Amino acid sequence: MLGYYLKFNGADFPNPKSVSMTSDTIENVSQSEAGTDLVTMVRPSKKTWNFTFNLSSAKKDILKGLCLLEYVTMVYMGTTYTVRLRGYQDNLVENSEWAANTDGLFTVSVKAMEF
Repeated sequence: MLGYYLKFNGADFPNPKSVSMTSDTIENVSQSEAGTDLVTMVRPSKKTWNFTFNLSSAKKDILKGLCLLEYVTMVYMGTTYTVRLRGYQDNLVENSEWAANTDGLFTVSVKAMEF
């Protein structure tokens, strides 16, 4: 995973520390009077990613602001998706407040859910 391959609304982000992706089928299920399941497939493959980054305070603030938006454009490994960024969480890395040109280094996690 070399180079920058992840962007949110055109802003480059460094390679994530970890990434996990799930793909769910969205369907509506009801039952007939005879007890048969009536299934209507709404969407065959809705993707959700969990990203964990090591970020400077400036990149952390950019990502935190993106989580407040209704949706963002994500370019991930050359494919463009429209996603919601939710579940933002950050932790200050121990002793990183001494790092130059930043207000600290942070471990940041966020969930990206495809529209």
